[in-house]
Amino acid sequence: MVRQFSAHPAAGLFILLLLFATLAIAPARAEESAEYDAPSPAVLSADEAAWLQRAEDYFNSLETIRAYFFQTSSEGAIAEGVFYLRRPGQLRVEYLPPTPILIVGDGLFLHFHDTELGQVDDWPIFDTPLGALSSDEVIFNDDLIVIGFLRRSGALAITLVKREDPGLGSLTLYFSEAPMEFKQWKVIDAQGLVTTVALMNAETNIDLDARLFVFDDPRENRPRH
Repeated sequence: MVRQFSAHPAAGLFILLLLFATLAIAPARAEESAEYDAPSPAVLSADEAAWLQRAEDYFNSLETIRAYFFQTSSEGAIAEGVFYLRRPGQLRVEYLPPTPILIVGDGLFLHFHDTELGQVDDWPIFDTPLGALSSDEVIFNDDLIVIGFLRRSGALAITLVKREDPGLGSLTLYFSEAPMEFKQWKVIDAQGLVTTVALMNAETNIDLDARLFVFDDPRENRPRH
């Protein structure tokens, strides 16, 4: 299932987010027998803890997001598109050509559709970090542990790992302080591959068409033999 992703490296950001979940539940995984030390939350000053709480409150104030994104990877791949989010658990990632990828979260599952290959993969959405951030209530140091916090030049950077398997990689969220806005995020996978996405012209708490979050599954339209 994972091998097809290499065909389109520009889709790396969301692929890596999915891999946080899929590697954690994949059968016959080589690392299954390895034991990871439980991650310890970063020790924060009172001021840093207050800013972390502001970031958490900010997420919990969001009902919807629509933004353009520009994505880069350490392998040199680039892509762009439109990102939609409606909490809880609904999202849509539309890559612009030539990247033939569509990702739809319908509240239960995250559907990854390679429109060129005609392949679809599905994951329980709340098993993914992106799903965790779209849940009814975002609580840092619950499923996602804060292992790094940086506040500098009017910006915040919060680095997270999965509590159950921190060895899979890290997710860093970037915010501006005034006003508090979610600006970009970065994923570093277990092999050190870095993928970064920047959000642009973000609109929050706007009405979004419910049809954006309905996945038109091509598997249902295939002829049966």
